[in-house]
Amino acid sequence: VRSAWHSSATIGNMRRLDVVARHVNGRTEEPLWVHLMDAGHNPVSKPRYGCQCLSDKWRYVCNCYPCLRWAGREDEFDWTPAAIQAQPRVIPPQWKHKGRTALTLGQLNPLNPLVCAGSDKDLPRPSPERQQELVTEEVGGVARMRLPKGPYGPVAISGLPRFAGIATFARLPQLHEFQTIQACSEAVLLLRLVNGPVEPNAEIRLGERTHRLCEIQGEVSLPVLPEDGSLKVDMAGKRLQALALWTLPQNSWHRHVFVDQDADNADNALEVLEVDVKLKKHFQKFDIALVGVPFDSGCSYRPGARFGPEAIRSNSRLTRPFLIAQQQRPLQERQVVDTGDVFATPFNIQQAIQQIYDGCKERLQISRRLLVFGGDHTLSYPSIKAVAEKFGPVVLVHFDSHLDTFPALWGQDVWHGAPFRNCWEEGLLSKEGSTHIGIRATTYSAEDFHDSDAMGIATLTAEDVHESGVPACVDVVRRRWEKSGGAPVYLSIDIDVLDPSIAPGTGTPEYGGLLAHQLLQFIRGLKGLPIVAADVVEVAPAYDHAGITSMAAANIMLEQIALISSCMDLDGFDT
Repeated sequence: VRSAWHSSATIGNMRRLDVVARHVNGRTEEPLWVHLMDAGHNPVSKPRYGCQCLSDKWRYVCNCYPCLRWAGREDEFDWTPAAIQAQPRVIPPQWKHKGRTALTLGQLNPLNPLVCAGSDKDLPRPSPERQQELVTEEVGGVARMRLPKGPYGPVAISGLPRFAGIATFARLPQLHEFQTIQACSEAVLLLRLVNGPVEPNAEIRLGERTHRLCEIQGEVSLPVLPEDGSLKVDMAGKRLQALALWTLPQNSWHRHVFVDQDADNADNALEVLEVDVKLKKHFQKFDIALVGVPFDSGCSYRPGARFGPEAIRSNSRLTRPFLIAQQQRPLQERQVVDTGDVFATPFNIQQAIQQIYDGCKERLQISRRLLVFGGDHTLSYPSIKAVAEKFGPVVLVHFDSHLDTFPALWGQDVWHGAPFRNCWEEGLLSKEGSTHIGIRATTYSAEDFHDSDAMGIATLTAEDVHESGVPACVDVVRRRWEKSGGAPVYLSIDIDVLDPSIAPGTGTPEYGGLLAHQLLQFIRGLKGLPIVAADVVEVAPAYDHAGITSMAAANIMLEQIALISSCMDLDGFDT
């Protein structure tokens, strides 16, 4: 054994001498220590923890993936096609995907969401690939930016000052507008005669199409075209008032009486024909519904978050179409609709919870995914309730400075410090896999953490993010989600997860929070998780300065839209 060891050592020393000689003779361009450290080792096949490099002293500078991961620099590893095909035991989070649909590495977007593109040695980075030009097209009388034959985008801002135009979210298609545009080519008018003299030549006219009244038996279906504005009756010797289609309630029966307009006065008007009409429109689900919740009666300290939705919409002015890091245009690639605000009474929390739940449930019936913005954190409880009823119990990924799993306060079970306790008690959360991120400062008792642990929610403090780095914490969140067996994810972001120096406009600020780049990097690192709904809460513009908190929330929402957009076709949760 001793001789074998000496033989191995001799061979190793000869290899080192050869490396030194090549370096001295100028036959290599890389530093000497690189060759001495990594010679003869496959950087992909290293074990998950621990390194086979020559000495532990090289851990901080070794270029193999385990060492870089140990040092919190995993994003610097050069994932060449050969390294990816080797399918190593340790693989960075951005290459993982364990949803309901099995994916191969080749099917995933090769863009690294943590570092945009390349590593430091690739600087300056090449420009993004050219994309299809947006077109300005008039839809429903409004000029909109959209991809050719793509979803309806925001209102075009051509002709408006660059920085003084209408805010981006305010330019999104509104729900009633989208439904009107969408249903024009798919609407039918159901009609049945009730009573009235039917002359042989009497006709009912819808646009350029006519139908003899004497031929109508029972219920008749008349196709409605986009240019059709009214229903008219042509009857000899009488001039009957037309029925404007836009005055009809949608998808419900309405009885209408056609009156002879040639009568001397309204009192002597002759009722000529009585019909039942029903304007039936077929709506397809759109991709992502935005809904504001102006509610803050659940807050325990500084109120004012009820004005958050208005402020976020207003400060979305600088959110432009193209996201550089993700190389996405989510507002053009997906049909995103602003469905307005949910009415939630400020006088009764239980009643408001029901109203928020009803509003979210209604929107989930007409959209594939949901993004809620408020409003205090109380709204997450009814929102998750509506989401869980559609998709099943969710894994919670929760960014906040507070746990929000606290018990009742002042005899009130439902408040902005307890939404996730409420969810847990009703079985709305997955038993495993949820994570808090950014918890810090002070709390009521150490028992608060034990309560959260008992609910299956692990905690990453703000100090964990600062000291261990975002990539390591992202890896924790992703590995915890895997424990759920591929459950849908609800992403909840309380704006006070950010440090007050970045986001002062909130009700319960805590010092030592995440910085803007850390939160953005964390959100992008979640790419691939099956996020079915999300929220941004606790924006209180009364305490803001120059709108920076509302602006942060608007940008976070756009990041969430891009994140949801990137996985919604592959996560298997469309029902």
